[in-house]
Amino acid sequence: MRRVVIVAIVLLLIAGSSLYLITPPKAVTSPHLHDLTIPAGDPNWENACTSATLPDTSPTCMTAALYDLNLAHKAENLPTLTLPKGFNRQSQANQLHYLINNERTIRNLPTVTKPTSQLEELAHQAAVEARDPSIPQSMDGGSDWAGNFPNAIVVVFMWMYEDGYHYTNAGGGSNLDCQSSKAAGCWGHRDVILETSTSNTRYGTAFTTQLAPAQALKYADSYTLILAGPPSPFAIGNTRPLARSIAIIAVVMILASTLSWLNRRRRRRTRPNMDPLWPNPS
Repeated sequence: MRRVVIVAIVLLLIAGSSLYLITPPKAVTSPHLHDLTIPAGDPNWENACTSATLPDTSPTCMTAALYDLNLAHKAENLPTLTLPKGFNRQSQANQLHYLINNERTIRNLPTVTKPTSQLEELAHQAAVEARDPSIPQSMDGGSDWAGNFPNAIVVVFMWMYEDGYHYTNAGGGSNLDCQSSKAAGCWGHRDVILETSTSNTRYGTAFTTQLAPAQALKYADSYTLILAGPPSPFAIGNTRPLARSIAIIAVVMILASTLSWLNRRRRRRTRPNMDPLWPNPS
């Protein structure tokens, strides 16, 4: 019985640890997070970014977009962002990468610094076609898409802070996967940016105003992001069903061993005295 119990305990430990060791925990959205409301009279990118030329990198638009982003940071007690010198002269794809890394580092997540030609090509193709980029089968990760926004600051602001049901339901949101308060796609763009389920994460970003003819009728520009990498060493997907099965087996083993032990004790108590020195009845 002792061996069975030891094996069962080991199985229970494996079941419990698999939830954390086999599937690395993903960054969790704060339960108090909600779509940000800009106070009346404050700068607002929707009012400030009115240029017909995209991307809109005018000081008025950039200042308002950065204000909105820092207001969101303040609501989460995070550091405000000061843009580096020459930021507005960088490509939109590079701006997107810089801003994504800022959102990660202020939450103590590792920076993503290595692009790959494969992910860059997938990001560009998806931007032209105005859709989420596909993820290579050999990688884990996620991807985001946004269209009809004036610049990369606004895109990151929308992905991170206006990605829930409240904003979308009010008519201003762009998250098509968040059509109800319980939809699985709510805050999905944010989850991609705060991705932690892969090891050695690579990235691909793209921006274009040269969309495919069918999409050019609906969108003036298109932004895409991929964060992906090789699966973590122990990553085998959702381990909760596996952990539950292992735990059930362990519990059954313990119960069966306990019943067997109790049955043996009962038999010993009821067994007649078979002392060889005692005369057998004739």
